[in-house]
Amino acid sequence: MVRAAALAGAFFLAGGAIPMIGGILMMLAPAPIILYAVGRPSPNLRATIAVLLATAFVAILAGPFAGLGYLVSFGLGTGIICYMLERRSSFEMITAVGAGAMVAASVVAALVVMGGPDALIKTVHDELAQGMARGQEFYKLLGTQSTLPADTKASVISFTMRLSPAFALLVAASSILLNLRVFWRWAGPQRLTYSLFGDLSRWSSKEWLMWLLLASGFGLFIPVPAVSDIALNGFICIAAVYFCQGLAIVGFYFQSLSVPSIVRGIIYFVVFAQPFVAALVCIAGVFDMWIDFRRLKPPSPEANNLGDFL
Repeated sequence: MVRAAALAGAFFLAGGAIPMIGGILMMLAPAPIILYAVGRPSPNLRATIAVLLATAFVAILAGPFAGLGYLVSFGLGTGIICYMLERRSSFEMITAVGAGAMVAASVVAALVVMGGPDALIKTVHDELAQGMARGQEFYKLLGTQSTLPADTKASVISFTMRLSPAFALLVAASSILLNLRVFWRWAGPQRLTYSLFGDLSRWSSKEWLMWLLLASGFGLFIPVPAVSDIALNGFICIAAVYFCQGLAIVGFYFQSLSVPSIVRGIIYFVVFAQPFVAALVCIAGVFDMWIDFRRLKPPSPEANNLGDFL
């Protein structure tokens, strides 16, 4: 228990201590406790005590605010993952509930600590401005001059702040999916009594999600800034789900055509590196509901009747 808690705390602290790689390690903070608790006697009690120990570990090394930050984000996500895995929940439900709870609890804690929404907005704005300044200094070290006009900087920061809820949800969801995958890879088939992922190349989102995509898309045109911002963030989150469905379609044809691993890696790199290709993959996920690229749905009686008539 102590070892799992210490690893979880160390992974969380790595996010602020190690450039680039530290962010990936921070996302893996729930993994040690999940591997320690799930599928063993008294799993929820094990997870709760280990999370509290990790919180104390972080607070001792980095201060009480860092400990609170771990508790309301990755600590809470760890507890939710362990609880829902024991209740045989699907990975989609675990991801949605865990990411929503992590972001909501983190926002509430930040509002309480900073004293209100104005202070929180100012802090986020200042952090983004400092991040852009550090990025420009990094490019200068590489010998590249990339000085942006003040108006452009302000526009980028403003747009990023508008999308910060969607970014936070996507990062939290990605962290939960990553930890679930690590757990399933190392111990899932031996610890769980059900298949957590199944064949991901045949995965599809729920059909009712299309209505949310359409509603958020129409909401972008509402001339009320607060409502349009909510619609924009919702649209991005739902589009990310369909992007994952598009990746499942790509993976399905990789398996069907026995594409070599190196070619798969190159194509996946292009998908993530090129926004235009990523948009095409997302569109494929959206239209899969009607076109059924993988032919997963059984033929409908209406189609058979129409064929007989013709």
